Parts: sequence; C-alpha cells; structure tokens
Amino acid sequence: MRQMFARAGSERGAVLVQVAIALIGLTALSAFVIDYGVMWVSRRQAQNSADAGALSGAISMGFVDMEDQDLARQSAINVAQQNFVWGEAPDITPGDVTFPVCPPGSPGAGTNSCIRVDVFRNQDRNNPLPTFFSRLAGITEQGVRATATAEVLFGESTDCVKPFAIADKWVEQRNDQGDVGWSEEDTFERYVQNGSNRGALLDPADYYEAPGQPGGTYAPNGTGFTRDSTALGGSDHGRRIVLKAGNPNQAIAPGWYHPVVINPTEGPGGANYRENIATCDPTVIGPGTVLQVEPGNMIGPTSQGIRDLIAQDPAAVWDPNMYGPGQGGVSGGCMATAACAISPRLVAIPVFNPDVYDAGRASGRIDITVVKVLGFFIDHMQGNDVIGYLSPYPSAPHGGTSNTPGAAFVVSIALVR
Repeated sequence: MRQMFARAGSERGAVLVQVAIALIGLTALSAFVIDYGVMWVSRRQAQNSADAGALSGAISMGFVDMEDQDLARQSAINVAQQNFVWGEAPDITPGDVTFPVCPPGSPGAGTNSCIRVDVFRNQDRNNPLPTFFSRLAGITEQGVRATATAEVLFGESTDCVKPFAIADKWVEQRNDQGDVGWSEEDTFERYVQNGSNRGALLDPADYYEAPGQPGGTYAPNGTGFTRDSTALGGSDHGRRIVLKAGNPNQAIAPGWYHPVVINPTEGPGGANYRENIATCDPTVIGPGTVLQVEPGNMIGPTSQGIRDLIAQDPAAVWDPNMYGPGQGGVSGGCMATAACAISPRLVAIPVFNPDVYDAGRASGRIDITVVKVLGFFIDHMQGNDVIGYLSPYPSAPHGGTSNTPGAAFVVSIALVR
C-alpha cells in the first residue's frame, strides 16, 4: 500500500505535460507572430505596388496624353508588377486599373483626372501568400490586396519662371502662310497702329481667345498653346520654338520674346536678368501677372545666362519619341543618373495675351499680361536665338488648379487615396 501511495504522489512526468502545453502555446504564438507578420509585410509591399502603379499611370496621363487611357493603364500594370509582394509579382489585370471621378477631399474632386489601381496577392487570384506554423491548424494560405488612387493636377502658375515672354497662339485671319489658323511666319495684327483711326479694329482682324474666356468661340482652352491633343490645332507638346528678341515697334510674331523683369523687387538690369535665366527665382508668375519689359534687347545677358544654364546639365537632350511617336521628353543628363529629379534645362516661360499687347501698342504702351506659363526645354543657342521644345512642366500648381486643364502646361502628380 505504501508503494502504491508513493507512486500516486510522485511528480515524475509532470514536466512533460507542462512542455506539451507550452509547445501548443508557443506554436500558436509563432503562427500569430510569423504568419501574421508575413501578411502585414506583404500588405505594405502590396500598397507600395499599388501606389507605384497609380503614380506611373498618372504620369502617363499628365506628361504624355491625358486621353490615352490604354497607355496609362499599361504603364500602371507594368510598374505595379515590378514591385514584388513576398517575392512574387502581384496579380493585376486591365480591369483592375480604372479612371474614376476624383474623390471628395482631393484637390481636383469631381474631375476626371484620377486613376485607381488595385493589386492582389490572395486566394481569389490563385497567388496566395504562404503560411508556416498555421499549417498545423489547417490554414495553408492567406492573402492581401491594396488599392491606390493618383491624381493629375494642372495649373497655370509656377515659380522659377525664365524672363522670356512670348505671345500665345492666335487664329490668323490676315496673312496666313499656309498652316490652318497659325504658322511661325505669321504676325498678330488686330488693331490699326497709325493714322487718325489708330486703335480701330482691322478688317479682317487676327483673333485671340484666352483659356476659359466666358462665351468664347474656342472654349474652354482658347486659341493658345495647348498640352491636350483634343484642343484647337492639336497638342503643342514637342513643338519646336525659336525664341528671337522681339521689337516693340513691330507686330508680334511667333517665338518673338520680350526680355522681362521676373522679380520686381530686384528691378531691371542685365545682372538680374542673367541671374534669372541661370537660377530659380521664387516669384510666382501666372494669369493676370503684368511684367515689366527690360530696356534693350538683352542679347548679351541672354547668351551668358543660357550658357550657364546648359552647363548645369550639358548631356541632357530632347528625345522626340521618348513616350511614343510625337511624344517627346527630356532624356539623358542628370536625370539618367538620378543626380536630379528634373533637368534644370526644362524651364517655365511666361505667355502673354497678344490682343492686349497689340491694343497697347496702338496706344503707345507695351503691356505684357500673362495668361499662363509653358514648359520649355532649352536645347541650344543658334546665333542670338534660343532653340527649344514645348513640354509639360513638372511643378506644384501654385495659385490653385486650372479650370482649363487642356491648355495648362504646369503638371504635378499626387496620391489622393
């Protein structure tokens, strides 16, 4: 009996029970920590994939062609799939890239300038995430998905504007040289410049309409330079422009520029003018800004400033088919080595209203009234002329977003959801 009671009171083997219970708890904790950790790491990677895809699609819309949704969709898919989720490309189909109305709270709420991307790594798409310890409980798969919405913002104002003011495009009705409505050989002539009826309307008269002009014949984008291919005359993205020093005593011609004072606190002068070309002035220029014309043609300071600017990124070039036929962009240089986000040779230049200018010229004034700014890649100088190409200009839309995005060249991209 004593031996029987001794065996019943023995603690031998109790540790095995405790170890077994501990192992069950440890396994459950490992399943939670490791498998749940896999899911959350993958969730972050899936969000990165969706964000990158949405941004890529928005870049295609803003800097290539707003109307080409197929191109934006393919750009989004390609970039999203390059961002792996737990070692594999996420699943994304053309149906997972949509173009919804921009959501409430976004800068462009209610507009059609957004793109949404959904990516998947789950059981429904047959590419689930693995489990490790959860397999002991019969759970062999888990999954994640992510969504992102990016928006293209268009503006008409920015800083870092260069001191070359050129006339916006117009409808040529007097001495058309062959192009429908406008060509580089035309001049803007709307008002009588001499005689007793000075300031009267010519017949016929050239016609200019600003973007968003109420009741305009060419609303909403007006007759001027456009980034959007659906506007009057087609897109001006990639148009080659020759900037030549203009003569206030003559009718304005395409590409003729007036050297202007960008920062009124600095005032006119060759040194400030040259500095404005080579560096960035923080003064914001946009619709309604009236610019003072520099005295003289400023040919010397222009050449010096352009040389200094090109020297900052001498290897950059304009590729006329960078994004496809006729869709040019800046290639090479510091952008190719990631030494810069934007080549300093891609600049903003102000565009003025030729109607206001011609009317002022008839009354003895020179009024440079800005209607918007353009992106302009400075390619080279030829003699005293500055040669370059029109381009969207990547910058935050200072002064708010544009009501006429087809005519706006200031473009920025933002994640909004």
